[in-house]
Amino acid sequence: MTSTRSFSVPIVSAFCLIAALAFVHVPLAVAQTPAGAAPAFSQIIIFGDSLSDVGNLRRQMEARGLRYPGGEYNYSDGRFTNSSDTNPGSARYVGVWHEQLSRTFLGRSAETASVHGGNVFAFGGATTEDGTQGYTVAGVFGFNVTVTIDNMGKQVDDYITRRPMDPNALFIIWGGGNDLFDSHSESNVNAASARVAMLVSRLADAGARHFLVPNVPPLGGVPRYNGDRPAQDAKNRASLDYRAKLEANLDATESAYATQGIQLNLYRLDIWTGFVRFAADPARYGIRYLSNTGRGGEGSPDDYLFWDDIHPTTAGHYQIARAARDVLSGQAMAPARAVNLSTRVTVSSGENVAIAGLIVRGSEPKRVILRGIGPSLTARGVPGALQDPRLELFDEGQNALAANDSWRDAQAVEIIATGVPPQDDREAAIVYTLQPGSYTVVMSGNNTSGVGLVEVYDLEAGADSALANLSTRGRVGIGDDVMIGGVIVESGGDPVLVVRALGPSLASAGIADPLLDPMLEFYDSNGMQIGMNDDWALGQAVAARATLLAPTDDREAALTLSAAPGAYTVVVRGKNNTTGVALVEVFRLP
Repeated sequence: MTSTRSFSVPIVSAFCLIAALAFVHVPLAVAQTPAGAAPAFSQIIIFGDSLSDVGNLRRQMEARGLRYPGGEYNYSDGRFTNSSDTNPGSARYVGVWHEQLSRTFLGRSAETASVHGGNVFAFGGATTEDGTQGYTVAGVFGFNVTVTIDNMGKQVDDYITRRPMDPNALFIIWGGGNDLFDSHSESNVNAASARVAMLVSRLADAGARHFLVPNVPPLGGVPRYNGDRPAQDAKNRASLDYRAKLEANLDATESAYATQGIQLNLYRLDIWTGFVRFAADPARYGIRYLSNTGRGGEGSPDDYLFWDDIHPTTAGHYQIARAARDVLSGQAMAPARAVNLSTRVTVSSGENVAIAGLIVRGSEPKRVILRGIGPSLTARGVPGALQDPRLELFDEGQNALAANDSWRDAQAVEIIATGVPPQDDREAAIVYTLQPGSYTVVMSGNNTSGVGLVEVYDLEAGADSALANLSTRGRVGIGDDVMIGGVIVESGGDPVLVVRALGPSLASAGIADPLLDPMLEFYDSNGMQIGMNDDWALGQAVAARATLLAPTDDREAALTLSAAPGAYTVVVRGKNNTTGVALVEVFRLP
């Protein structure tokens, strides 16, 4: 998916210049979180499931004559992952994620299982519920063995009642995966996320103050569901919902204690976004096999993300440990906002007008400027520029909110104050404060036709809201008459962008002449191609499905990328010079 091929079509180079100029003018918010060493916690105490268990389930099984997980089952002793003794084996990464976090990144000894007097209370198979449950495994002689394991509620209660509380310790609470494997229903997602927040409260009431709480990855992306698209979609949706509900519950918990004068240090580890980044570009992390399992396979387990159908290899655990270190040390910045989308399209009449869509997500209004550019493109080498662009803004109910033909006729003072007024008086602009929701911008030509540029700029990058989705519908021709979009990412952490080019599916929306085979290309501000796709299912399929943004037609294109701050260009063209109406979309994942 990655290429260093230079992109040299002059028309796009001119567009990149426009985007770069816009980047200079729009004020940007700079992350204030200082980076440094992780805090020196007195100890680390872990509650969780098989991703964190280092021997508790194994001890229960040994009492019944089974060494599980262990060598006979091709696992590391006491851990659901590989080791130097497994087949295949590797000693490059040793232990599960919190062991690697301690030894590799925090310079301390790894914590041991609670059944041996250590601080790891996690049990393989545990859910976020209270009490205990049975865990069954097939014995080596064909009979089933069932043992009793502690769910996470009991793990926490056992710690509180049996150990002295240490307010200087870091308490790790990671669960939810088994809950969602059992049921992806909305009620179960809500209950599991609420239970995790309640575990934080139980510990906080007992005196704990420092917490690390990961969410879950897109569970539809684990090998267990390979080839089962309905299950993949259901588990991915549940995982994304769990992420949002857990975040909201943790926010509420933190706020409730703050009103009591108690400050909780709640470190959030976004496993979901980390998996999407990983799935979009596994080679960047040294992984060759994203969906196959390494257990009993060929080559090194370090080439695989998964050891079995749900558990990562030690190489996968290493990536989790590194992400946890970044969160604890303040090196993980909040994702930057996408502050501008510009799309160059050919505008005529009927369905061949330019239609841009945007979504404002968050709790506060968002002030934006919309621009319809045409005449000034001529000076930048664009032939056949639209001579009289007109803009109209509609809400999600298709109610007209504002319109403009020539920008100096209305809001001239406000438009100039933004720093990005159009260069030609015939061009259009609207400054508007948008409430959270969905909006549509239509650019027409006042009975003229030609190449126009429709743009949306975020004027309040610091507000508690963001442009989460920016899209434009227009006609794609051949040669220079392709659709060209631009997106600007402000300073901050690299956000995950999903870029889509839709065509065939537009027919169901009543578009008479959709582009039947769109191709998508993504370039940085230097004109270097950093991604391309023709049919989304033949590219980053796992990442696309994980985000729930996979196109509905396999002929459509999609890219998932981690975008460093800067200006980018998106090109949509038809394969084999096909033409028609297409939709280009840029989603910034929250």
